[in-house]
Amino acid sequence: MKIFKITSLLLVAVTFAFSSAFAQGMGQQQQPQMPDVPTSEDVSDEELNQFVTTISEIEPIQIELQTDVQKLVEEKNISMERFQQLMMAMQNPQMADQVEISDEEREQIQNIQPDLTDLQMKAEEKIVEKIEENGLNVQRYQAIMMGAQQDQELMTRLQTALEATQG
Repeated sequence: MKIFKITSLLLVAVTFAFSSAFAQGMGQQQQPQMPDVPTSEDVSDEELNQFVTTISEIEPIQIELQTDVQKLVEEKNISMERFQQLMMAMQNPQMADQVEISDEEREQIQNIQPDLTDLQMKAEEKIVEKIEENGLNVQRYQAIMMGAQQDQELMTRLQTALEATQG
């Protein structure tokens, strides 16, 4: 159960990282610069604790966002499962051939998009605020998160720290 929670928290972090990078990339016509990926040796215990605190404070924001998105989608009479299929198909041309999208569904997604963007932007503002409140900046937070995915020692330290705060 703890491993599942850690994995889901990292997934949330990945989602945030890529949506932030995407948003920054949309504002600029160049590829957003990805931070240098630290190893375990590059992340102090203090930074790791700041990161763990931030993760625990971000989780309720992500849960609230998921709930708000689900309510919004259901108000438009789309099942969450179908909504996810449609979004994946619209974002991934390879999947587009596998998922049939009616004109009505396409219109529903276009109508819901501004509200989804607004919900996500509000959540991201809260997330950035939590990251900064805990003494990190967004780029360093993303770097540590990516480092944990690539460096097993850093992942182990992160898991231990997360378990200590939940135990």
